[in-house]
Amino acid sequence: MSKRRKTDDYSRWIRIEGARENNLRNISVRLPRGKLVVITGVSGSGKSTLAFDILFSEGQRRFLDSLNAYARQFVEQMPRPDVDAVHGLPPTVSIEQRISRGGGKSTVATVTEIHHFIRLLYTKLGVIHCPKCQLPVQAQTLEALVFTLKQQFKERGMLRLLAPRIRNRKGFHTDVGEWATRHGYQQVRADGEYFPTDEPMRLDRFREHDVEVVVGEIKSNRNKSLASLISETLFHGAGTLFAVDESGHETVHATNNVCGGCGASFTPLDPKDFSYNSPRGWCTTCKGFGEIFDMPNLDRGDTQEAVEETWFEWKADCREVCPDCKGSRLNPLARSVRLQLSIPNAFQFNSNPTIDEFAQSTVAVAKKLFSKLKWKGRGIEIARDILPEIVSRLNFLSAVGLDYLQLGRSVTTLSGGESQRIRLAAQLGSNLSGVLYVLDEPTIGLHTRDNHQLLDTLEKLRSRGNSIVVVEHDEDTMARADYIIDLGPGAGIEGGDVVASGSLKQILSNKFSATGIELSRQRDPDQLLGQERPTIIPLIEGEGKKKTPSLVFKNLSKNNLKNLSVAIPLGR
Repeated sequence: MSKRRKTDDYSRWIRIEGARENNLRNISVRLPRGKLVVITGVSGSGKSTLAFDILFSEGQRRFLDSLNAYARQFVEQMPRPDVDAVHGLPPTVSIEQRISRGGGKSTVATVTEIHHFIRLLYTKLGVIHCPKCQLPVQAQTLEALVFTLKQQFKERGMLRLLAPRIRNRKGFHTDVGEWATRHGYQQVRADGEYFPTDEPMRLDRFREHDVEVVVGEIKSNRNKSLASLISETLFHGAGTLFAVDESGHETVHATNNVCGGCGASFTPLDPKDFSYNSPRGWCTTCKGFGEIFDMPNLDRGDTQEAVEETWFEWKADCREVCPDCKGSRLNPLARSVRLQLSIPNAFQFNSNPTIDEFAQSTVAVAKKLFSKLKWKGRGIEIARDILPEIVSRLNFLSAVGLDYLQLGRSVTTLSGGESQRIRLAAQLGSNLSGVLYVLDEPTIGLHTRDNHQLLDTLEKLRSRGNSIVVVEHDEDTMARADYIIDLGPGAGIEGGDVVASGSLKQILSNKFSATGIELSRQRDPDQLLGQERPTIIPLIEGEGKKKTPSLVFKNLSKNNLKNLSVAIPLGR
């Protein structure tokens, strides 16, 4: 084969030669690129080994090998699978049936990046309401601020005025000290510690820091230049200043964000104010988890059985909704910022919602709401770029049958199938092309309607120039696949061979394929090959007058269950 012909062949096919991983029997097989490929076969025949241990693992290993030596030291090196060669393999992404690794703080909205864009909306268009008075903040004149600081000087003594320059940003930030020196200032404060400007600050590059410049001090309320000093500090602090007394007590003052009720001032909003992964936004009681954990004490002398019993009791009974944030995960300030929206009355949704109220809505409600929102003034310009990103991701979640999920629902409470479809929706939002996606039985537990929606989603991924490999038994998926690989003939040591490969028609006509034989037995082959399939609704006959013993649940209200009562017959 010529070199050009080989290149063309590898651009159209993924070729695996001599695969011996686990129970694979030195098989060689090819998969078409840019197509939907189903790997099927009896349980234990080697499907997952071929899909995940060969294709996905080799793709990941090659990616890690392409990194420089510095980057590779931070990741665990992956072993090469037991295979002679894999040709034409594009970058790989695995979407397995497992609970997300995002941790207890990950939600439906954060995994799909919807929360990131909603945070931007609240940062740019949100109106701060005082957490104490619930009044919207307003602008404050320089004269009013001068009067406030004079009063504080009488009560607290000498005040240092600091202009914030860096807020919650990683880096060395040596440029702040250089800037302060050029402007004639002698001190900066980094993370609460003061440094002379002529000495470099020793900050951790990979930690977030707050850095302020000490502009001056209030030592007398008769100081004629007091207004000038305050004005200068506000200018360098973008409208905000910190007043720190000799005991270290600090108050925030601003010209734009002041409560008319209690006089409290607030710094300008930042996306981190709405992040429960940041100390700036999370609830200080639950640290952004929305729940508090009461871990029981264990003694060294406890037996293994006692430890296990205590552990399971803790897992079941010791997780309580945070009493302060009521499960929202956010601090009082984040919960007090509201959007001013024009919402049609038919939605019955608060026209001044907090970010937590959006998190409590389902995908279906949020999709309708965001598609109907109307903005005024500067909101039109800001929302023009943000809203399409939110709506498109909500549409992706709807496309994979997850309309019923709340945006704020923790991913640790989802089933394996729901978690997989969440990640699939996230991939749809990434707009990647030329990628090999490997999925593990994505249709498990789906209703027929949702199954078709999921397959439409996979075909949409394929239409972007991606390759899709699915480990699957579902006949609907095989009917819509471009190519099928049937492994077997048995399980374990009796499996690991390619029994058949090709189109569904070729699988059905192969007398050695257990999959083809079973599909032909269950259905008319013509129905599987594209004709409309009948909908079968089973009829359930009554049990008679004799009452059947049942396991009864009453008034269930959890996740999307709404005061449900159900009886499950025993011994059936």
